[in-house]
Amino acid sequence: MTKITKREEINYPYLERPLSVLTYDNGHRVILAHKKSTMINISSWVKTGSINENNENNGVSHFVEHLLFKGTTKHKAGEFDRVMEQKGGIINAATWKDYTFYYINIPKEHYKIALNMHGDMICDALFPEDEIGPAFDPEGCEPETKRERYVVIEEIRMGEDNNWRKVYKNLNSSMYLSHPYKREVIGTAKIIANISQKEIMKYYKTFYTPDNITTIVAGDFDEDEIIKTVEESFNFKENTKLEKCTPDKQIPEIRIEKPETIINYSDVNSGYIMLGALCDSAKNLKETIALDLISTILGDGKSSRLYTGLIETNKEPYYYQVESCHYQFRDGDNFFIEANFNPEKKDIVVNELNEYLKNLDNITEEELKKAKKRAKVNFAQDSEMVADIADTIGYYATVCDDISLANEYLSTLDDIDCVYLENIAKKYLNPKNVSVSILLPEGEK
Repeated sequence: MTKITKREEINYPYLERPLSVLTYDNGHRVILAHKKSTMINISSWVKTGSINENNENNGVSHFVEHLLFKGTTKHKAGEFDRVMEQKGGIINAATWKDYTFYYINIPKEHYKIALNMHGDMICDALFPEDEIGPAFDPEGCEPETKRERYVVIEEIRMGEDNNWRKVYKNLNSSMYLSHPYKREVIGTAKIIANISQKEIMKYYKTFYTPDNITTIVAGDFDEDEIIKTVEESFNFKENTKLEKCTPDKQIPEIRIEKPETIINYSDVNSGYIMLGALCDSAKNLKETIALDLISTILGDGKSSRLYTGLIETNKEPYYYQVESCHYQFRDGDNFFIEANFNPEKKDIVVNELNEYLKNLDNITEEELKKAKKRAKVNFAQDSEMVADIADTIGYYATVCDDISLANEYLSTLDDIDCVYLENIAKKYLNPKNVSVSILLPEGEK
């Protein structure tokens, strides 16, 4: 029987009560967020994703996400989905570079059965061979039995037909020297087609340990009853004699050491381009917020610099889409500009996008004011629904490893001025530190 060894109360924006953060003697962390609602959100965030993979098992994190729903000792494959849907629940999961998470959004009167089945799924996944499906050659004949292995490979194939995915894949790989972030989260068809049940189980037992999992319950509930149900539901197995998976070394890279321009050709009708830069870790809250603000000013929406300058007011527009975005990661963020354009204007497009990066030294007070207002609205909206509350807590707990940062967000945001934004842009978004990936029609060769 596990026992609570640490109990904290942490203030959290827009909630009437502080979060209750419980740490058990096995390392499992449970966070309880009180919010008036007819729904309860239950989620478990596992601190593993493609960051913990290597060249032999790339894609296993995403494959495990699929297979975790395929049965436990107590429940057969499909039972979890069927029961939750009968109770009005919405279930899903997602895998990213730093984490994998599983959630249920369900009417609060059914939270006990939801927690019971959710905990059982997290702690006692079996990965049955007949659910995984037989190994096969993805370049040869398709298997007669099309189980989950085949489903994931079809997902990989669909991604390979996506033009933006091609551009991103080439850019992402070129941005890093050796960090595991350089690989695709979804993996490769060859690996997924051949990885064994033994290797899948080894990965699961290595990283799905209680000290690597944070479970969040958000909604209207009696705290003592929730704690009792959590303790009944999560029965982690002992893995003391287990052969461990060995991920690649995770040395953070926050600057592209060898920026390059990659040009590929395909059966497309227009040009696609992405410019990418590396930045500091997501837990560097002030810089992370600053990069969000820069992204808003530069390329988020129709009032952004990129849209107004390259689409709205351009007399002969040759951009069909242009925007910027900022991804937050544990070992260093990514900042991107992407555009869909007339391929005949490729050289002009590259020069113009670089100029927009160079001109981030003249951010106005009005631009900053509008960007801050949008950031505050978005932050407040993330505290309205129990699912959004749980997602935000999961992000701070797993990627930033510091829940209290959420409570510092608004004061840190207010502390940022134009000079600080310009310094951050100069630090990370200098065109000399940016890699470029371009996809053009075959005829442009």
